[in-house]
Amino acid sequence: MPWPVAAALGAIGSALVAGLICLVLPMVGWLSDMSQPLSGPLSLAAALLLLAHGAPVLVGGVTVSVAPLGLTFVIIAVGVGVTRVVLRHGFAAAPGPSTARVGVAAIVVAVVYAVPVAIVAWFTHPASIGRAVAGGLVVGLIVGWSAAAPLFGWRLTWPVAAPAWMRALPRALGAGAGILLACGAAVLAIAIASSGTRIETLQNGLMPGRLGGVLLAVAQALWLPNFVVWCAAWLVGAGFALGVGTVVSPVAVNLGMLPSIPIFGAVPQPGSPPSAMTLWLLAPVVAGVAAAWVAVRAQFTHEWLRDQTFRVETGGLVGGATGILTGLVLTVLAAVTRGDFGSVRLVGLGPRLGPMALLAPSLFGFAGLAAGMVLAWHWGSATDEVEPVAPHVPASPRPPTPPRPPSPAGHAA
Repeated sequence: MPWPVAAALGAIGSALVAGLICLVLPMVGWLSDMSQPLSGPLSLAAALLLLAHGAPVLVGGVTVSVAPLGLTFVIIAVGVGVTRVVLRHGFAAAPGPSTARVGVAAIVVAVVYAVPVAIVAWFTHPASIGRAVAGGLVVGLIVGWSAAAPLFGWRLTWPVAAPAWMRALPRALGAGAGILLACGAAVLAIAIASSGTRIETLQNGLMPGRLGGVLLAVAQALWLPNFVVWCAAWLVGAGFALGVGTVVSPVAVNLGMLPSIPIFGAVPQPGSPPSAMTLWLLAPVVAGVAAAWVAVRAQFTHEWLRDQTFRVETGGLVGGATGILTGLVLTVLAAVTRGDFGSVRLVGLGPRLGPMALLAPSLFGFAGLAAGMVLAWHWGSATDEVEPVAPHVPASPRPPTPPRPPSPAGHAA
């Protein structure tokens, strides 16, 4: 079949599998009490599908717009696998590794994938159809590009004039953001471990039962990536909010009434945290240094191979720019994890974007600037101490002297 048809079929298959994934959790809960109408789990599955694509929904009379990024990642991973399988069996030969062809395939997947999401929103939550279409296009574009690019043999190519540090920028951003998110996951794990009693009290107060407790834990795990990003914002110093007029940061905790969700038992008590908590603010500094090291190292290697002098100011500029970009990426990621869990007071849950947009680029930028200058000075001085050594050329052996021919017999002197 033509590859556009295969791309469309892959998108439809990915949307159907996404719907089935969202239906699993509500159906398991319904099987424990089959006296309830079947429309309940179906509507809840539709709400989960729309939430995973960034569309707000109404659940039990409460407006929820915090996207479960864990569910979104699962849907994307499964969608990439389904679409890639269909594309692989949809044509005999790849159409070519050009960016335009891969982009067209990704656009076909995105448009077709967004149609079922829009249909679900139209029948269940018509007010959210705009956000549902936008989220479906974004998720479908990620699925389509990730599935088509390896099959078409596409690779990221940089212009010839692009500097070396820019070529290394994806790795540098990954290093900086990855370290901060890993530290955020560590903070979340420590908070959950140290607040086990309060979490257990909240869960027992809901009286979910054994199966209900398991389903409640799985449901909270769908938002686990959101909580990790919130803890990363806490590390930066911006903190996060759990409603209007609330703040949770390393220097102050101001809370009000929280929803009876067990995971919120890990939130620290109101007041001033211990002064030792401020040591966690070293995490963004370490992450900024790591991002700068990757970019500065790439630029230094590029200039060293061309026998050029790597200046200290160049290292500072490269490290500072890399740190600022890493902070901006984390700010955008923090904005994606925000949302509402109500309509009156529980509005704007998630990282505080104003302080995040100010502190993240600043901390990462200053850390990258200092690290870049120090690394440039250290590596530059180390290379200056190395004197070039002339290559040893072995002397060519002296050719042997040819023997003199004997004088002919009878020759008179």
